[in-house]
Amino acid sequence: MAMLGLYVPTLASWYSALRSELLSFPAGKYDDQVDALGLIGQLLDRITAGQRPITPRVEKPHPYRPIINLKTAKALVAADEVIE
Repeated sequence: MAMLGLYVPTLASWYSALRSELLSFPAGKYDDQVDALGLIGQLLDRITAGQRPITPRVEKPHPYRPIINLKTAKALVAADEVIE
């Protein structure tokens, strides 16, 4: 808190109890919140950077190739002949 490395909302209802417990450590009667913050600090030292998600590669259609394939084109022609 003194080094401005821990965000604590000062208007929270539990702020005074937390501050009192932190400032009275180690001679204070209660130390549960101090223990919890200590464990968090130890875990922060062990955290590794995550991996970036793989973004799917989206292929753009070639400007000189038809968008529909031959099978789709034959199906469209066959459907057109049935309608007539």
